[in-house]
Amino acid sequence: MELRDFRYFVAVAEELHFSRAAKRLNMSQPPLSKHIQEIEHALGVVLLDRTRRRVELTEAGRMFLDEARGVLAQAAHAIDTGKRVGRGELGNLRIGFTATAAYTPLFPRAVRTYRLVLPNVRLVLQYMTSEPILKSLLLGDLDVGLIRPSATLVLPAEINAIPLVKDRLMLALHADDILARTKKRISIKSLSTQPFVLRPRGRGSSFYEQVYELCEQAGFAPRIAQEADEAPTILGLIAAGLGVTILPASLRAINVTDVVWRDLSAGAGALDSAVLLVFNSKVRPSPQRSRFIEVVQQLM
Repeated sequence: MELRDFRYFVAVAEELHFSRAAKRLNMSQPPLSKHIQEIEHALGVVLLDRTRRRVELTEAGRMFLDEARGVLAQAAHAIDTGKRVGRGELGNLRIGFTATAAYTPLFPRAVRTYRLVLPNVRLVLQYMTSEPILKSLLLGDLDVGLIRPSATLVLPAEINAIPLVKDRLMLALHADDILARTKKRISIKSLSTQPFVLRPRGRGSSFYEQVYELCEQAGFAPRIAQEADEAPTILGLIAAGLGVTILPASLRAINVTDVVWRDLSAGAGALDSAVLLVFNSKVRPSPQRSRFIEVVQQLM
């Protein structure tokens, strides 16, 4: 049996009149009568009692009518679901993001706006560092990513990047530190004798690599007093008086008692840290991904 057979039977069962049912289906009566006979033959049961004056449902016909309506309703639901997925109104969106990117005002606004516009799309948010995000995009395990790469990172050819935010790198230090007394820009060169709290240098160190490079351009290697992986932990250690650090300005949203922020100067060194929205241009764009990129660009 085909889906149209269910439609034909439901029309006749609801009208209890072949001519009216045929008119409702925009077809002539003889083919409709033939289809009903074929349905009964396929099922091996009489569904309709027919006389010249009336058409009535048999007990089997009444039970089959309930099931036929259910089949048609499920088919309509499947069609509607397919269309909504095609419009990006249903489905999943997998987003990878770095910890520091999440503190930019744009990230929570974008997620909130997307959820308001497309409440039935399931957001799968995964905290990762920049290089695993890029690898996952290449493998097709993520749809989009928000990364804060080092200044020297070269993106793979398949990865498209949209600059979202440019943060200025700032010095974070304890409020009792002598450098905290000045309101002027503090040169990175003057930090050569300061103990630093930083993420370990190496693969996946993201913008922290830029901090090491800025120090080297100023003629020194930062003296590491304590290593930590996450910005909130680093700021907690600064509050404990273990040293100074350099972080993007947006991380001032992490309000830690006794930590103050000061502007830096770096001569010819770049003090900007960019947050990028990245995606794999070689992967066929899903409607969900396209809508998210649209939302982000509108908020920018």
